Amino acid sequence: MLFGIDLVDVRRVARALDRNGVVYARHVLAEDEQCLHTDRTLATAAGVAVKEGFVKAVGGRPPGFSWHDFVAQGPGGSPALIDRSLAGALPPISAATGIELTEVRTYTVRGASRDAALARLGEAPGETSVVGAARWGRRHEVIVALAILVTISAKENS
Repeated sequence: MLFGIDLVDVRRVARALDRNGVVYARHVLAEDEQCLHTDRTLATAAGVAVKEGFVKAVGGRPPGFSWHDFVAQGPGGSPALIDRSLAGALPPISAATGIELTEVRTYTVRGASRDAALARLGEAPGETSVVGAARWGRRHEVIVALAILVTISAKENS
């Protein structure tokens, strides 16, 4: 299991959106990930925080990295191990940041980031999938995200 935590200043993302508009949002988020929040700035900031958490979990941006290596699948659907790990990690993170991590999504991990996660976990690429889940929350202009990655064999996936 790999963990990553990130904090994002929403104002920084708002400035990037002001400069580059929809191009920046599309660079970071897939079209269906805009639903992370009804406000485009908050959706993009949440996406940046979550995906930066995943980047930390895989050990950085590997060669061939794309923000679209991590694609939100919607709430729920993550393996029980991830759900328990997320729940166990929440109290100390909330205590340290003063932010409750109330939002949750499951992610498909692919491309260079999938390969980096498998290498970091010592897994062979073959039939193994990498699944991620993230929790995040916001207070004022700060978003905190916790991201967790695990592997699932083809057998477990069926």
